[in-house]
Amino acid sequence: MKKSLFLFLIIGLKLVSQQNLQKNYYPLKSEGVLPEVFTQDIRKIIKTEITELYKGKENDKALKTIYLTESNYEIEKIVKSGNTLINDEITKYLNKLADLVLKNNPTLRSQLHIFTLKSAVVNAYSYDKGYLFFDIGLIAQAETEAQMAYIMSHEIAHYVKKHNINGYVKNKKIENDYYSGKTNADKLIEKCQYSKEYESEADIEGFRLFEQTNFNFAQAEKAFDVLQYAHLPFELVEFNKSFLETEYFKIPNGYFLKEVSSIRNNANEDDSKSTHPNTTKRKAAIGELIKARTSSGRVDNLLGEEQFNYIRDLSRFELCRLYLKNRDYANTFYAAYILSKKYSNNVYLTETISKCLYAISLYNIRLLKYNNDSYLSDGIKAYGEVESFPQQIYYLISKMPPNEWTIMSLNYVYRAHKKFPEDEVLGSLTDSLFKMLSKTSWGIVDFVRTNKKPEQVTPIKKDSSTAKSKTDLIANIQKENNFKNYDTAYYKEAFVDLFMEDKEFVGKFPASGSANQTVDFTEYSMGNKNDVYRSKKHKKGNGIHDQEKIEKVLILEPFFIQINYTGKNSEITELESDLSQEELIKTVNLCAEKQNFKLVTLDPGLITSADVDKMNDYSVINDWIYEKVDGSDNTHAPIFNTNDINKIISKYGTQYILKTGIVSVKGTKTAAACYGALYDLKKNKVVYMKQEIIRGKATKDFVNAKIYQMFYELKTGK
Repeated sequence: MKKSLFLFLIIGLKLVSQQNLQKNYYPLKSEGVLPEVFTQDIRKIIKTEITELYKGKENDKALKTIYLTESNYEIEKIVKSGNTLINDEITKYLNKLADLVLKNNPTLRSQLHIFTLKSAVVNAYSYDKGYLFFDIGLIAQAETEAQMAYIMSHEIAHYVKKHNINGYVKNKKIENDYYSGKTNADKLIEKCQYSKEYESEADIEGFRLFEQTNFNFAQAEKAFDVLQYAHLPFELVEFNKSFLETEYFKIPNGYFLKEVSSIRNNANEDDSKSTHPNTTKRKAAIGELIKARTSSGRVDNLLGEEQFNYIRDLSRFELCRLYLKNRDYANTFYAAYILSKKYSNNVYLTETISKCLYAISLYNIRLLKYNNDSYLSDGIKAYGEVESFPQQIYYLISKMPPNEWTIMSLNYVYRAHKKFPEDEVLGSLTDSLFKMLSKTSWGIVDFVRTNKKPEQVTPIKKDSSTAKSKTDLIANIQKENNFKNYDTAYYKEAFVDLFMEDKEFVGKFPASGSANQTVDFTEYSMGNKNDVYRSKKHKKGNGIHDQEKIEKVLILEPFFIQINYTGKNSEITELESDLSQEELIKTVNLCAEKQNFKLVTLDPGLITSADVDKMNDYSVINDWIYEKVDGSDNTHAPIFNTNDINKIISKYGTQYILKTGIVSVKGTKTAAACYGALYDLKKNKVVYMKQEIIRGKATKDFVNAKIYQMFYELKTGK
């Protein structure tokens, strides 16, 4: 009895620790105590490592000194970016996997520090200090635990062989070779060749680690296919348009692509200018090793298939959020659609799909834009550029007229709102779509009074091989026009059941259209309910908009970037930037104090090991700003990747976020720039933006004057 109770408690604890993905998903957060790499004195670490370097008998000490400085700062930036997860479910899982891979080598295992990166990229990275980072995008694509174990083994091999530092030294020597007469193209090919050699060595050495486990050898070879097709979604599922249809709303077949393009095979592509050998070569090398071994008794999953699938699904849910952050709405929609096949009642997926439908509605009428600074610089892809089943989504976006897309979006989102009435996101999106529909020429009368459907006529297929008379051709065209007339009126009965049975819907539906209105369209927001539906023109120029009274600001880490410019190349000098940044932080606080300007600091450089919540908050705000500044044309574009902004506002007692810093350029060109931007999280807008550039050095007087002036302008609105 006691044993059964113990097992029940263990199972119960396991269930409590996991998310219930059938109902909802909560974006990944770090937990527990932050490891030493988050709080260490970076300059002290670098000094110690350089001292140890010069005690030894290694070659190329000067180059390795530079490497130690740059790589330490690079690792620090990654872990303090807000994108690195600590002690979450996925990172714990990866560490358990590392325990399996290195069960016979505990010394090596103790040298490794494994983290998850909130990144949609399909990749993994290792550093010579033993830090391994695995992207969410990679975990979402993996098919088995064994594939992840082999990729992990590959990265561990990079660490063991010190490929990172050796590759750095080789590349610098190639770049600094001014006397051999090699062109830049020659140097690129030479660097790529060395890189490919390292990758091939890591493939083989990684396999030797992998074979010490009980994983299926064949999965090591299949891992290369996962990487080869990483540009495709994590699953390829035919899109069924019935997903967006109801009894009274059927999408015309003309908007649906039945035959999709084939998947391009680039496995044997030219890799002369690539850092990795092509897939064919890598698979062949591993295939030779597998031939000499048997996979009898070996398995695809050691920690358990159920556990692997759960961790992978967590990654796929998070991937949807990362796609939203990148404003990649077509990709987000397809990923959420795939997950909805398994989790049909998940609120987060319903929200995500609703956000995508609404965002594409804004995109269709040019109220949401992309530019050269956007993650998707060319906007949503043309469907011809897309492979396989996702092409159906892009085709639908390109073919369905904007107003019809709005109707389809409202039809889906409103019904989702009725299914989950307590969900504020769906309620806000619904009201925004009603507002959008009011900007069309349609009103309630256009949907209530519908004419009787004409008899559907199937268009005659054209056959150029059979001669037809002029009158026959005209008759055929008339029949096709009749079919098209009916086909384009499909949306008129979309809301018949709602008009008859839903008073809320009738009350919110616009009485009449007003297509000639030119007022800015109201956007979805998850700010204060009283401020959700704002439609105010954005004022250009510097200074506070609308003279807001600002008494308290949450300031993110002030930055100081020192760049050395030689005429051909420019590089950031990390150590000098770090020292200058410390002085800048003091200046910022002093200038604010002199003007009685209250600052709340959220700086990853000042956190302690117990400040994991601050790192999570920093991550949420950074993601908000990332989406906000993705393309400067999006003045009022909604922020979709996070629903936690109200919590941040409440926790810190302010809706204002300040980003400020200095960029200094030395060398053949000397210049300095002071940057300041104040964001209103509640109203989703930039209320202050200023950048001042001078010719000359970023002297102490310049920095003091510009930072003081910024706080004066923020306080007075002048």
